[in-house]
Amino acid sequence: MKKIQETIFVCANCGNEFSKWSGQCLMCKEWNSLKEVTTPKAAHLGGRGKSSFGSRLMEKPEIVNLASLRQDLKKVNSMVFSSTISEFDRVLGKGLVQGQVILFAGEPGIGKSTLLTQLVGKLGGLYVAGEESAEQIRLRVERLGVEAGKIDVLATNDIDSSIEYLNRVQNLYKIVIVDSIQVMNTRDLATGAGSPAQIRECTFRLVEVAKRLGVTIIIVGHVTKEGDIAGPKLLEHMVDTVLYFEGEKQGELRILRANKNRFGPTDEVGIFRMEEKGLLEMRNENLVLADSQTPQVGSALTILLEGSRPMMTEIQALVVESFAPMPKRVFSGVDFNRGQLLVAVAQKVLGIPLYKYDVFLSVTGGVRIEETGADLAIVAAIWSSFKEKALLGKGVYVGEVSLLGEVKVVKGMEKRRKEAEGLGRKLVVMKTIRELKNSF
Repeated sequence: MKKIQETIFVCANCGNEFSKWSGQCLMCKEWNSLKEVTTPKAAHLGGRGKSSFGSRLMEKPEIVNLASLRQDLKKVNSMVFSSTISEFDRVLGKGLVQGQVILFAGEPGIGKSTLLTQLVGKLGGLYVAGEESAEQIRLRVERLGVEAGKIDVLATNDIDSSIEYLNRVQNLYKIVIVDSIQVMNTRDLATGAGSPAQIRECTFRLVEVAKRLGVTIIIVGHVTKEGDIAGPKLLEHMVDTVLYFEGEKQGELRILRANKNRFGPTDEVGIFRMEEKGLLEMRNENLVLADSQTPQVGSALTILLEGSRPMMTEIQALVVESFAPMPKRVFSGVDFNRGQLLVAVAQKVLGIPLYKYDVFLSVTGGVRIEETGADLAIVAAIWSSFKEKALLGKGVYVGEVSLLGEVKVVKGMEKRRKEAEGLGRKLVVMKTIRELKNSF
C-alpha cells in the first residue's frame, strides 16, 4: 500500500505538535521553535511502514484485574538483577529490571560511553554503536581492561535492522546499549536522524521491543547547551528511568543522578572518580574532598548531602580589589545566580564593600553544588578572604542563608553533624551571618 505523508510542525523545545506553523509555540511560549516534519499517517501504514507504537495501539486490549495476578515472589525477584556496579545499583534502587528502558544523558566527554562499556563488559550484552565502529569500541575496551568476549557490537544507525536482529536472537541478551538515540533513524520516515519525529519513533520502537522481549535497553541521549536532553520532551516520558551523568570535565568526580525512576528512588546518587583505566566507584570513607587539613585564608569546610550520603568538601574564595568598571564574579561549581545573591547578602549584612572587589569562588573536587546547605560556607570563605584571616580550624559551616542574612537549618543536619564528628570536626551553629565576625 502506498504511504501517505503528512506535514506537522513540532516544537524543538517541548515536543508538542501542531498542524500549522506559528512564530511562537502555544504550549511552552518559545519563539521560532517549530520545525516542519514530514511523517507517514498511522492509518495508512502497512508492513514495514507500520509504527511499532501504532501496532500496539491496534492490538486487542485485554482487561486484567490486579488481584488475580498472584505472582510468585521468586519470579518477581528474578526480574531484578544487579548491574555489578554498586553505585549504579544504588541510583536505580535494587538494580536493573527486565524490560526496563533507561535514558542515559550527559555532556559530551563526561564519560557516558566509558561507564556503559564497563557495565556491558561485566554483564555481557549487545552494544548498538551508531557513532562508532567496532574497531573504535575495541580500543576503548582494551584501555579499560574489560573482557571483550562478553560484548557483541552492532555498528549501525538503522533502528529497523537493530530490532530485526533482537527479534531473531530473542533472549540472547539481558542488556542492550543504544549509543546514541540522536543518530538512530528509521527508513519509514523521510526526515533525517536527530529530528524530533525520528527520535520519538525510534524510542517508541525500542520501548516496544524491550517490553515484549524482556530485555533491558539503555539509550544514550545527547544534551543541549542548556543541559536538557536533545529532542522532544516526550522522550523522557516514554522511558522508565532517566539518568544524568554530570561533573566538571576538569575535575575527577562524576555524579550519577536519577531524575525519573519508575522502579526505585530518585533521591540517591552514585559517585565515581575518573581515572586512566575508567571510572572507579567512590565509597563513603573516600568522600572527603577537603584539600588541606590546616586552616587557610579564604577557605571554609562544609558537608554536602548527595542523596543520602554526606560528603565533606572545601569552598575556596578569593576577594581582590577590582580595577575594572564592573567587578568580576567567577563561580566554579556554584550556580551563578546563587553566588551573586550570596555576594549581595554578604555586602549588605557584613558591611563588605564588594562592589569594588572581584570575587572568585571554587568548589574542590570538581563537585557542583545543587543545594543551599553550603550557603554559610560560601559566605564564610568570602569573609575570610576579605579579612585576610583563616577561620576556626575545626569548624564546618552548614546552613542556608536568607536574604536578611539569617542562617536556616537544612535537611539532614543530624547526618551532617555525625559525619563532621566522625572526622574530628564540629558544625558551627549560627543564627545570622553577623556572627562570622567572631569566627577568627
